[in-house]
Amino acid sequence: MEDRTSTRVEDAELWSRAAASLSIGVVLVDADYHTVYSDYADKIPTGGFAERILLERAISALKHDARLELYRSQTLEVFGPPKSYFQLVTTPLGSDPHPPFIITVENITERKRLEEVRRDFVANVSHELKTPVGGIVLLADALSQESDPATVLRLSRRILDEGDRLARLVTDLLDLSKLEETELHQIHDVNLNEIASECVDRYRLGAEARGIGLEVTFAPDPPIVSGDRWQLSSALSNLIDNAIKYSEPGTEVRVTIAISADSVEAIIADRGIGIPARDLSRIFERFYRVDADRSRATGGTGLGLSIVRHVIENHQGKIDVTSTEGVGTTFTISLPRVPA
Repeated sequence: MEDRTSTRVEDAELWSRAAASLSIGVVLVDADYHTVYSDYADKIPTGGFAERILLERAISALKHDARLELYRSQTLEVFGPPKSYFQLVTTPLGSDPHPPFIITVENITERKRLEEVRRDFVANVSHELKTPVGGIVLLADALSQESDPATVLRLSRRILDEGDRLARLVTDLLDLSKLEETELHQIHDVNLNEIASECVDRYRLGAEARGIGLEVTFAPDPPIVSGDRWQLSSALSNLIDNAIKYSEPGTEVRVTIAISADSVEAIIADRGIGIPARDLSRIFERFYRVDADRSRATGGTGLGLSIVRHVIENHQGKIDVTSTEGVGTTFTISLPRVPA
């Protein structure tokens, strides 16, 4: 005859290996409501003792409800800081009146964070699109009722400005969407001196028109990095454009390309209005503006620094910013260097 005790031991070992292979925590409770297996404490990261106690209490409450044949799920929100979320689900194992059951435990903090980011993004996009579209509609309505040539010209120019702002916003949204794929398709050895030269030439006339100097210092040896030329150009362009927009007439924006043993640096420094310390940690968020009125007045979409951040992340680099109000701001991009 088959040894049933041996079979039960083998089944238990098989269950343990199967449960251990799951990324979520598992609590197995038998028909007598005894916990016979639990691994959530080892698998689910928590923020400390208090968070662990709250999780244990939630599991105890679910076990109590299961005695009443109430098999439910619960989202446990722990305010922290930082705030975290746990999804707990009770599932009966069979159709008996009092079957064994499992409680799965999953840390869904990152999923909740992404949902909040997506929700905020949709709300921000709706608001940012509504503003120029609403302006165009109102201006077009006023234009249709106007006969004075000077007024017609003024309203037409404002419609063009709002249309241009709308086009920039859509372009930045498309660029950001493309960058968030995080996969580089066009990878080549790129000379950062050449990209910096092209970007500076692109903005030099606009800077001079505002009375702002734009100077560039190139690395003496070829600063070669591996990456997507369009993305790197987009990142440098956004930083140079921002530096010019937030500088005062009579000041200077300086772009410096430097190399070290294992990295290439692009440093964009201005002597503009600076960034308050309270805002430094948020400037790379989508649509976050330190000075919203000035940003809109200069045609900013609030997406430029978010685009820069994604480009640098795609290239396994890093970006640092230092700033003092009334003194200026310096952005430093560091990218892995390709040896000569």
